[in-house]
Amino acid sequence: MKETKQEYIPALSFRFLTPFYDFIQKYIVRDVRYKTLLIQQANIQAGHKVLDLGCGTGTLAIMVKESQPDADVFGLDADPDMLKVAKQKSDEKNASVTFDTGFTNELPYPDATFDRVMSSIMIHHLKTPDKIKTAKEVFRVLKPGGELHIIDFGKPYTLYGKMLGPFLYRFEEANDNIAGDLPKIFGDPGLKTEITGHFWTFFGDLAFLKGKKN
Repeated sequence: MKETKQEYIPALSFRFLTPFYDFIQKYIVRDVRYKTLLIQQANIQAGHKVLDLGCGTGTLAIMVKESQPDADVFGLDADPDMLKVAKQKSDEKNASVTFDTGFTNELPYPDATFDRVMSSIMIHHLKTPDKIKTAKEVFRVLKPGGELHIIDFGKPYTLYGKMLGPFLYRFEEANDNIAGDLPKIFGDPGLKTEITGHFWTFFGDLAFLKGKKN
């Protein structure tokens, strides 16, 4: 895999917070619940090849493997520290997941590789040009009939979310999400996209997105 000089934002914005990532996700953000719902939405079958885009510490990828042991699961992230944790967790759970280092806007996989591409609370870290490049890459690596499944910050739908919205919109990486632009960004390369549901968290309103490649 070729090396890259691209920069990335650590999952909690600051590297010193990385050791606390799983604790915050589990007990404050309730990630196991919304990741379970995302996996149910993806309807992963035996023999499917699945990519967890921006996998972080590997929770979603490991959950996918546990829910469908006969799927071939990959996790990709730009942060080697996160991937070290992911590999350790997968070994402890005896979950066979392949973890790769790379960027979402330049995926190290051939065309039409995956039946499912999934992502959990990662897209909002990308600036608009990188979201657009990532959308094109997702379309490229999906097989015909393959599906994209994302949960991330979306257009606020609760009063609490609408109160937080102006604050989140100030961040360059998050404004596409808060404006509700993700379906268009991921639909432009050719996916048929839709928002399928919502999930409330302390940090704001999340949206489930589904995209299908015809």
